Amino acid sequence: MTTPRYVEQRNRVMLGSLPEDFLRVESAGPRDSPTNAHSQTTQAAHHQQNYAQANMATQITLCVIGAQLAKNYSITKMDPYVRIRIGHAVFETQTDVRGGKFPSWNKTITAYLPSGIRTIHIEIFDENTLTPDERIAYADYVLTDEALQGKFVDTWVPLSGKQGEGKEGSVNITIYIRSVPYWSSVMPTAAPLMVIPQPALGVWPYYVGGQPVSICPQPLQNPNYPHPVQPQPNYQPSEDDIKQLQEMFPSYDREVIAGVLENHRGNKDQAITSLLSLGDK
Repeated sequence: MTTPRYVEQRNRVMLGSLPEDFLRVESAGPRDSPTNAHSQTTQAAHHQQNYAQANMATQITLCVIGAQLAKNYSITKMDPYVRIRIGHAVFETQTDVRGGKFPSWNKTITAYLPSGIRTIHIEIFDENTLTPDERIAYADYVLTDEALQGKFVDTWVPLSGKQGEGKEGSVNITIYIRSVPYWSSVMPTAAPLMVIPQPALGVWPYYVGGQPVSICPQPLQNPNYPHPVQPQPNYQPSEDDIKQLQEMFPSYDREVIAGVLENHRGNKDQAITSLLSLGDK
């Protein structure tokens, strides 16, 4: 005859006093061995190192010092400025008014260098008041191994253009690349951008505006690390400034004078220089 299950379970019940180690966790075991403790410490250190590496970004600091151009493409001295493209971000220097063939900018640009980007696109434009700015030279600079290893690089980049490949002079730039903490919690808004198709420029589009613009917003950085300057709002000249320049240049329409003042953001000296240049042409 088969013994009922409940009888077998009752026979397994322990009767009497419980042992001292009942329901206690063993004090000695594989987890508490010195070898496993060292392994856990090593794993924690590797995890912290991987986390730190994952929150680092490559920062490039590029300074556009000046240029030596081969030809002056204007009746008067040119007003050159430089446009830099790093990945999908576009930056511009200030305009060197009447800089001619030997402009100087000393403009420092700081941005994140996207992964896989090794080429910096450089364009030099002659700023015009009433007509689209004219591109006079361009170059594609490939980052050297020294620059990617964090060494300071000071070089002259040959420029190409209407004169031919590498025959438009050269531009002087400095480059310094390093790793910095990546701050991605806040993203600045992208600047409004107007694109005017110009077949003569080939694959290079023309961007309207004299302030630094960014096609792809760059992450904000720690205050200890500068970030690109955002474009300022449009400037509206005052009626007093317009009337003052109308008295000096009565042959120009009010709209022309207002446009020149707006382009130079109220700087009367630069506006007068541009109006005099228009008169010379």
